[in-house]
Amino acid sequence: MKSLSVFLLFIVACRAFYAGFDRDKCLGSYAHYKVVGFENTRAEMVQRGNGLKDCSKCLRDEGELSDVFLNSYLFYRDTDRFDLDYFEDEANEKLTPAFCSKNGKAGILERYQTVSSKMQIARAKAEWKKETNLTAANNQAALALTSSQAKEKARLNTLLSALLRCDNLSCREKQMIYPSVESLIKFPTKLAHEKGQLSNKVQTVYSKAVVCREEDGKKKCYHYEPGIQHIMDTSRNYDELLWVWKGWRDAIGPKVRNDWICEQVIKNIGAKRNGYKDVGESWRSVYYENNFEDKMDKLWEQIKPFYQQFHAYVRHKLHGIYGDKVDLKGPIPAHLLGNIWAMNWHGLYNDVKPFKNIDDFDVTGGLKKKKVSVMKMFHLADEFYQSMGLPAMPQSFWKKSMFVRPKDGHPVVCYASAHNLGHSDVRVKMCAEVTGEYFYTAHHEMGHCQYFLAYNKHQPFCLQGGANPGFHEAIGDTAALSVINPNHLTKLGILDKQDEKSASFKKRELNFLMSRALEKLTLFPFALSLSKWRWDFFADRIKDGKINKHWWDRKLQYQGIAPPIKRTEKDFDPAAKYHVSANVPYIRYFFSHVLQFQFYETLCEAADHKGPLYNCDFGGSKNAGRLFKRMLEEGKSKHWKDILKEMTGSCELSTLPVLKYFKPLHEWLIEENKRLGLHVGW
Repeated sequence: MKSLSVFLLFIVACRAFYAGFDRDKCLGSYAHYKVVGFENTRAEMVQRGNGLKDCSKCLRDEGELSDVFLNSYLFYRDTDRFDLDYFEDEANEKLTPAFCSKNGKAGILERYQTVSSKMQIARAKAEWKKETNLTAANNQAALALTSSQAKEKARLNTLLSALLRCDNLSCREKQMIYPSVESLIKFPTKLAHEKGQLSNKVQTVYSKAVVCREEDGKKKCYHYEPGIQHIMDTSRNYDELLWVWKGWRDAIGPKVRNDWICEQVIKNIGAKRNGYKDVGESWRSVYYENNFEDKMDKLWEQIKPFYQQFHAYVRHKLHGIYGDKVDLKGPIPAHLLGNIWAMNWHGLYNDVKPFKNIDDFDVTGGLKKKKVSVMKMFHLADEFYQSMGLPAMPQSFWKKSMFVRPKDGHPVVCYASAHNLGHSDVRVKMCAEVTGEYFYTAHHEMGHCQYFLAYNKHQPFCLQGGANPGFHEAIGDTAALSVINPNHLTKLGILDKQDEKSASFKKRELNFLMSRALEKLTLFPFALSLSKWRWDFFADRIKDGKINKHWWDRKLQYQGIAPPIKRTEKDFDPAAKYHVSANVPYIRYFFSHVLQFQFYETLCEAADHKGPLYNCDFGGSKNAGRLFKRMLEEGKSKHWKDILKEMTGSCELSTLPVLKYFKPLHEWLIEENKRLGLHVGW
């Protein structure tokens, strides 16, 4: 490919831009690596993005999405196989009319999808083996597999890229081809290998992190789950919370800081190779939305007044426990919020619930009272989805999933996740216990698996995936909103039935909404602060190079929290969050927390729910199930806005269902904060 321009990668102005980070040591002979043809590659990438937008009903004033390829995957499987080398030769020479014929396009797509699918399944199996048994051998095996597939992956990419020259692509074909194509500019093998090694090193440090102290004359070490999580949930000793908060960050941040930075520098090179300004832009691009960052900010501004009232009330309650260590007009110390990351504040429920003399909304207690086991929690989740007409989890799910920490204690990645190993092989991985939080998580992760099963069955490989990453996260949470409410939990016998006409009923409902806000509302500013910080890092917007300080600046701006002790650039607090260490984009969680309430309201209407939104249980509704299932089966076959409109009737994300759900609590907080004379803000 001839270069129209030469893009000189600018990473750091000088070697010590980030304290202790050496660019030359990180990149070696590639310290001044040049990405050739950046402007041309970027123009092609933008053109493809616009092509997909043009196919969206929501993004066009008129016209229909093409349905030409709705059933064409069956044609792929029946058509004659084409020789890969033949098409590679054709792709590198003058394009012939036959190349873009119906059979030509079908042949290329068939070959690409067949081979790519097999390679992805192999990688998924290697990743599963690595995460469920963290050994050096499994880490290296996963790396070796990725490396061994690189040549074939490049050949397949060349093959698929040939179709970009066809001017007769249908919208269905564009949806299959455009997001899958990568730049033909070769990425240095050495850098790709180094990125993989760095990623493994960082994630291994995170997964093996423990916090230790002496107890009864013996050294006692705590993993995050369940040990550290239990301390954060239950302890109200300021110094003990500080010990575990600092210890967790000391166990990870300083050990991975330079490796993490180096990995991101290499990832930024890869992003530029594909025509993106940086990794952050490439992550946002999957939403195919102009001004995406600004639109997330606008959604937050609509939720922010509710959060500020909530923050003021929680701060007041914490002041009652810790005294002047909590400033009634300032940010809340980050270690006092019942969660090692200050992401989910549900551990504070008993401290902040509005009415302490009312029977508790205690899901954990109810589960244990009924002697519900970990496995029973998952079976209850399966029964919920089946009650709507969705399929049961396959037998392989029950045989191959990791539900609890292994009894022999070998190291694993405990962070809950769902895995798609192709066809009907779907699994979950977590170290669950019998708690309300894990009961929720069981439904959430099984929601991912329902999505996998639906699009694996109904879509070709290129269209197997969530409509966007936020959709995938919203699926299980939508179901969990229906499950974790007084109506459904009473049906299960986990909560006792209450007299809706009693004086205590409304108070109990406010307690319930507070419990939900401690989990749901707190995620919005957490997700946005994390995403903004990482986008700033990728885009080189942290001009003074103080990345840890900037992390806390963003936390203060959005969450109203601050570190309890002085932090320096020798610390690296972002790495204490799994998604940062593991390079998982996080704005999907902000997006999904808006989206799930839209889905929930829609399914409640389909189930003909009457009464407050927060008490809707659409379980057992086949009408809601049909609507839900149709959306799951779409995969990523259309622009997410079109799929959203088919589901909800609207093309746009809306915070109105969130605010409607929490309206009684929001109104109560405003009045209560006025009564107490509390300062709102920080």
